[in-house]
Amino acid sequence: MTGAGFAGRAMASDFDGTLFFGIGGRAHPLHRFLPRDIEAIRTFRAGGGLFGVCTGRPLGAVLADAGRDLSFDFAITSSGACVSDGAGNTLFSREIPDDDVRALLDATRGQTARPPFIALESGYLVLGGASIPGLPKGFLKRLRVVSSVDEALSMGHGGDGVQVISLGFGTQECAARFVAGVGELLGGRVSAFQNLDSVDVVPTGCSKGAGLAVARQQLGLGLVGGIGDSFNDLPLLDEADVAYTFNRAPEAVREGADVLVDDVAGALADLEQR
Repeated sequence: MTGAGFAGRAMASDFDGTLFFGIGGRAHPLHRFLPRDIEAIRTFRAGGGLFGVCTGRPLGAVLADAGRDLSFDFAITSSGACVSDGAGNTLFSREIPDDDVRALLDATRGQTARPPFIALESGYLVLGGASIPGLPKGFLKRLRVVSSVDEALSMGHGGDGVQVISLGFGTQECAARFVAGVGELLGGRVSAFQNLDSVDVVPTGCSKGAGLAVARQQLGLGLVGGIGDSFNDLPLLDEADVAYTFNRAPEAVREGADVLVDDVAGALADLEQR
């Protein structure tokens, strides 16, 4: 399809649970990506629209699962701690200082329900072991297991430092309590975003919304839509010109959206008409 019908428009999409269903895919267990979403993205881009991802994952982990199915015109990764263009060039990057990584992991030892994920731009490290119930074997095989915090930090030196620490809690209530207290824990030097029973910790000032603002400025994005399915997507929805979420999303997320849809294809169809 050709034409300029969608020129000047951009869509920033959350990845897991919104676009990709290969991990914990309860909503669409038969598909990694929905075929109608893939077709809608291709049509949108062919008409001049830009499509990007906005996720808590580091860039390497997104590209590994996107594979040949998808490419992106921009990528806001590590919950806004990294922004890249379509060629993979880094436009913005922030890291958590080594001492704060140590302090955070020391303070949460014994409180979490799974080993911590330590996200470098290149991908995930997992601290302590990769036997994690509920995660597909294909995903686990890509995790680099480290035995100590110092080993993780040594792998992050050379320009690929820690951007996100992902912590898994047993319940949404435990995750919410941690988010409420994380500012005091490290003197306001980090921020935390809840995704159901897990939490992504990033440098202060980083969020999916802040990352979208960087992408908007650096890439000259026009009318921007944003779509996500969980609490950590609220900054993305707030920054977008048109905010989308699913009819199945939690109530607080639905309240933060302008339009409710069933899938990414539905959001793109609405944005194309604006």
